[in-house]
Amino acid sequence: MKKYYSIIAISALLLTACGGSNGGSIFGGSTIDIEEVEAHKAVSITNEDNAPTCKIDLNVKYAKGDDERARTINNTIEQRLFMFDSLTMQQAVDSFATYYTTAYQKNMAPLYREDRADESKRAWYEYKYEIKTDTRRGKDGCLVYIIDLDMYEGGAHGIRQQLVMNFDEKTGKQITYKDLFVQGYSYILRELLLEELKKQTDTNTLDELHEKDYLLTMDIYPPQNFILGDDEITFIFNPYEIAPYEKGNTELTLSYSKLSKILK
Repeated sequence: MKKYYSIIAISALLLTACGGSNGGSIFGGSTIDIEEVEAHKAVSITNEDNAPTCKIDLNVKYAKGDDERARTINNTIEQRLFMFDSLTMQQAVDSFATYYTTAYQKNMAPLYREDRADESKRAWYEYKYEIKTDTRRGKDGCLVYIIDLDMYEGGAHGIRQQLVMNFDEKTGKQITYKDLFVQGYSYILRELLLEELKKQTDTNTLDELHEKDYLLTMDIYPPQNFILGDDEITFIFNPYEIAPYEKGNTELTLSYSKLSKILK
């Protein structure tokens, strides 16, 4: 299948980019008011009747207000989702919807014109990009921000990702592993995650994990996405990170008591 890779490259950056900064007190516990903006857009790849379309549906929650804390949270959200900052959230979702659909028409229309005689290839050009967000209270009142991304840009199947950020409600800064764990934490955390994966999959060895299609091409590692719960941290591995697409998300939960040796 022929592809124009600029749109794919943009999407890959959105999936892997990480905003936020270190420092500040963790678990400030100050309440943040949340609002939501939406952007919905659908464009045809060409002006022909019944041409494939690109559909955008964005529902993005953000911190209400214009104080430093709200700006810090919202800039981090914008950077993670859209690679923008310093816009209002409505400007960000509108700008992204316009940019993405414009790139779709510009880059994919020439390829579609070459392929349109082959009806079996039509589905390759039915693009979608959906974002839904939610928030919850986490450990000692930190703000947990959860992003569900569902996109399709041709190929055998779409891509679904769950992206998570945890914010100190007092400062608005994103909480990172460096804020949570002592120096040198990585080795112990990897071992704890591996043991939890074995327990969850009813396996005892790495070979047995391989037989169940886990960790075939990589070692276990602390994932970028994690949820700070009241009593535990849930580590989220998206499809392809430690297992094939058909396995879906893998969630490994470790209590704070199990993590006590490496917690600050």
